[in-house]
Amino acid sequence: MDVLILGHSSIARRRVAPALRGLSSIGRIDLATRKAADGAAVEWTDGGVYGDYQTALQKSSAELVYVSLVNSEHARWTEAALEAGHHVVVDKPAFLDMRTTERMLGLAASKNVCLAEATVWGYHPQIQCAQELLSEAGSPAARVVVEFCFPALDASNFRYHASLGGGALWDVGPYAMTSGRVLFGEEPTDVACRILTRDGPDQVDTAFSFLVEYSGGRSLIGHFGFNSIYRNRMDILSPKLGIEIDRVFTTPPDVANELRITRPEGTSMHPTEPADAFAAFFRCVCSSIEKRDWTQLAADMESDARALDRLRRAAGVK
Repeated sequence: MDVLILGHSSIARRRVAPALRGLSSIGRIDLATRKAADGAAVEWTDGGVYGDYQTALQKSSAELVYVSLVNSEHARWTEAALEAGHHVVVDKPAFLDMRTTERMLGLAASKNVCLAEATVWGYHPQIQCAQELLSEAGSPAARVVVEFCFPALDASNFRYHASLGGGALWDVGPYAMTSGRVLFGEEPTDVACRILTRDGPDQVDTAFSFLVEYSGGRSLIGHFGFNSIYRNRMDILSPKLGIEIDRVFTTPPDVANELRITRPEGTSMHPTEPADAFAAFFRCVCSSIEKRDWTQLAADMESDARALDRLRRAAGVK
């Protein structure tokens, strides 16, 4: 399967293209970028390089399009790719309102093509390992605490501009709300969220904390933003087991994480193998396309969009 990447983004260059190149089911990788004239893009793609997105959608042989643009451009170019008959994967957050998510999923269904959102951390084998440990202990997750924070970005970064889909709720909110779906397997019963700081020319939200409730008295608590020291971790608590995972949302593919396991008799470290969450995600996408069944990918996108919409409304942000 050939792939076309729309956008010369950092995540496409560092994680998406290498993951795709490592899959036997992937053929050539084309790139569409407005930076094509500077020549830098050809260093990480083995296919054609286009200077215009619409031309690329018309001329590329790709069956699958990966949309990796600023948040405000996701809907426009996802729609163009779907209309052209391509399967589409789009960076998180896929779209900037629930109505657009529903419309794009409807369009994908009418075209009989796959549409998926690349929130990939849950595909890492360390998450399956944690779930197996909980299952073996007969003690499902009851409380989850998550943190994803990093220092302030350059003032020119699109995350500080509302018109480009900036703000911490859009940028790291998807990690927050997918945590509940991945670990509890359902949508929230109640959501509370508070914006803690704002910054930039548009005073976008730059830090937030939340408490999300699920059935059976289960809960998810988190602190997210981009104005503090780096934190990227998850604590899973059950009646019989505690599991701590560092760098959980962006584990590098060459890192063998050790899960810190707490039991009544003491604490131990549980090693895991290095793995690429993007590669695992794309294997799922390619398999779904081959089987012509992407029902779960579509359901996950819709569920995550609905949960993120509830988080934003709870924070008082439209």
